[in-house]
Amino acid sequence: QDRPALLALHVDYWDEIGWPDRFAAALHGKRQEARVMLSGKRVVYTPQVMIGEHTNVDWRDRTQVTERLRDAGATRPPLDLAVVVDRRDGALQVAFTGELRDAAAAQSQPLVWFALYQDGLTSQVKAGENKGLTLRHDRVVRSLQGPFRWEGTRLTANARVPLPAEEGPLGVVVFAESSLTGAGLQAIDLPLSACLR
Repeated sequence: QDRPALLALHVDYWDEIGWPDRFAAALHGKRQEARVMLSGKRVVYTPQVMIGEHTNVDWRDRTQVTERLRDAGATRPPLDLAVVVDRRDGALQVAFTGELRDAAAAQSQPLVWFALYQDGLTSQVKAGENKGLTLRHDRVVRSLQGPFRWEGTRLTANARVPLPAEEGPLGVVVFAESSLTGAGLQAIDLPLSACLR
């Protein structure tokens, strides 16, 4: 696909200020810390925009964001991914597969993640610097699962993903990244309706 697979992974380490983020998950913060350490840095903050191996992208700098996105999409993906989703018993049954194209792809030691995201959400801020504001959210990760590892040149994995109680458009992203550099290797980004069978 030509467009970037954007995800908002809300973190829980600001909850002590009196306004817990209802979209936060501990795994999101742990993944953020691991990605920052992989890039040779130590400081995590929010909002921290990451594009591929770049973990400190200034989201207010349109030129920098555009360049990082262009660079991330400049190379041919070294692996293929496919996903199929069934909806049953209030949850999603997800099956995805992957195949490495060559030895160079294997050397990057790719990890694969699955994310269910939701658009059109809001939250009322009760405390902290944004007290009294209504925040609007898109691409909010409601479930992150992984990382899934390869067996040789192939990946076959399954996940059961609970559906959120709130109404709002849902989508799925399956993405692979290098465990050595954090570079993005491939992504599938689809509305849920497009991958249900």
